[in-house]
Amino acid sequence: MYELLLFTGGVYKFNEFKEFIEDIGGLIIEMESFKISRGIYFLSEEINVLILAPVGEKEEIEFFAKNIKGSIEQVKMEEKESEKVIIIFEIYKKLKINKLSSIDEIVANLIDNNEFIKIKNRKNEITINKEEFLEKITNLLILMEEMEIIKRIEKEKTSYFKIKK
Repeated sequence: MYELLLFTGGVYKFNEFKEFIEDIGGLIIEMESFKISRGIYFLSEEINVLILAPVGEKEEIEFFAKNIKGSIEQVKMEEKESEKVIIIFEIYKKLKINKLSSIDEIVANLIDNNEFIKIKNRKNEITINKEEFLEKITNLLILMEEMEIIKRIEKEKTSYFKIKK
C-alpha cells in the first residue's frame, strides 16, 4: 500500500531528496515552486511536492526532509482521488518495467494484477467494466502526459507510452 505525503521546504539538496524517494519505491507526483519576498527583497524559494510513498517509510522520509530543512505531512484524500493516484502509480510501475507500452498492454496488466485489484476494491467487489476502465486509463495517461511524468510515442497508428526522463 501507498500513502500520499506533502513535502514543504527549500530547494536546498532537493535533488538528493528526489533520488531518495525513488530509491524507496516512491514517486513524485507534482511539484510547485514559489518565491518568498518582502517588498523588493528576495528571501527564499520554497517548494511543495506531492509524493506517493510506500506505507511504513514515512519516518525515514520525515528524517530525510528534516535534514534538508523541510517538513512532511500526510495528505487526506477522497476515495475517488485516492483511486486515481493508485492507478497512476501502477501505470508508472508498469512503464518502469516495460520501457514502452501501449494502452492495451497497460490495461491488461492492471486487470491481471491481483494486488492492484485488492487495493482498488477494498470491499472485495471485483467488477471491472473494461470499456469504462479503458476510458479512465486513457484520461489518466493524458493527465500523466500533462504532468510530464510520461511521454507518448506514435508507432504504426498505435500510441505507446514511456517514462519521461
